[in-house]
Parts: sequence; structure tokens; C-alpha cells
Amino acid sequence: MKLTDRLYDAAKEIWDGYLEQPFVKELGEGTLREDRFRFYMVQDYRYLLQYAKVFAMGVVKAEDERMMCRFAHMVHDTLDGEMNLHKTYMSRLGITEQEIAETKSSLANQSYTSYMLDAAYKGGALEILTAVLSCAWSYQMIGEHHEKIPGALEHPLFGEWVAGYSSKGYRESTQEIIDLVDELGKGIPAKREGNLKEIFVNCSRYEKDFWDMAYNMAD
Repeated sequence: MKLTDRLYDAAKEIWDGYLEQPFVKELGEGTLREDRFRFYMVQDYRYLLQYAKVFAMGVVKAEDERMMCRFAHMVHDTLDGEMNLHKTYMSRLGITEQEIAETKSSLANQSYTSYMLDAAYKGGALEILTAVLSCAWSYQMIGEHHEKIPGALEHPLFGEWVAGYSSKGYRESTQEIIDLVDELGKGIPAKREGNLKEIFVNCSRYEKDFWDMAYNMAD
């Protein structure tokens, strides 16, 4: 088994519940309240700003030019790729840059991003990639599930979200992270793998908490 397979197995019980999360389920069905989606968009935008910083730590921690370039590309993909989807929704939902700047990150959001940044500061490239993996990979899983729901891609509000996270480009960016984790994780000591599993499981738990936070619009 590859390292990412073992990481997934460690968090499988958590992942099995993602599609039953009320926010995720109702988004796919097209029944999610707009105010909940709007709240999520503001919080997720703030999340992505910190998510990009985790990748940026990879540029700092990388030991060779190739890995520095890979991490720099991931920062670009986040700030000028994934966040473009959010900027489109900001315009449609009347979310201004001022609102984004003045809104506080929720406690769940702050806790999650602080944990990822802490893992990045303390670890190396492999720990950084593992910290972001649960977010990138689970969004792909959810996007690919939702695109199979009749009418989900055509939904007037949520269709772009489903299309974005099930797109070829998003799948490729996620696969790059998966491949790098497997490449860098070959032959690592059991103790380090145990630490990586802890990071992956904790971030998977934070993903669940984030969906709960968004649905309950909890500060």
C-alpha cells in the first residue's frame, strides 16, 4: 500500500461521514439555504488565505529548487485558481472585499488553519503536504460525488461549485499532492508515519468541523 492509502485508512471512519454532513448533502441536492452558503463562502475565503500560507511554508522548507517550484505553483493554484471560484461567488452573493477583511474567522476556522500552520512550522515538506491533503482530497471526492447527482451541475447557485471541485484541473492539482506524499514518504520510519497519520486524521476531523460550522453559521 502507498502512504496515502494508509493515511486514508486511518481516517476512513471520518471520511465515510462527509457525504452525510447536512451542508454537504444539501449542497449536492440543491436544497442548501443561501445564507448558509454565503456564510461558508466568507469563511472559506478566509481559510484559503491561510491555506496558501501553508503551501508557502513549503517554499521555505524545501531542500531543492524542484520542490520550491512545486510549492510555489501550489500557492499560485490557490490564490489565482481556486480563489477565482470564490471571487465569482462573492460578486453574485454581494460579498465585498471589505466584508471579507472585517469578518472574523470562526473558532473552527482559526483552530484548523492554526493547526495546519503549526504542522508546517514544525515539519518538513512531507508534513506540509499531509496537512493540506485532507482538504484537497476530500473536496475532490465530494465534487466527483455531487457531479453524478442529476441536476447538480446545472443548479443555478451551486452548479459552479460542483463543477469546480470535480474539474479536470482540480483533480490534477490534488493528484500532484497525492503523488508527492507517496514519493517523499517512501521508506520513512514508522514513528514519522505515525505522526503523519495523526496530522491527516486531525485535519480530517477539522474538515468535518468546518462543514458543521458552515451549516450552523457558528462564529
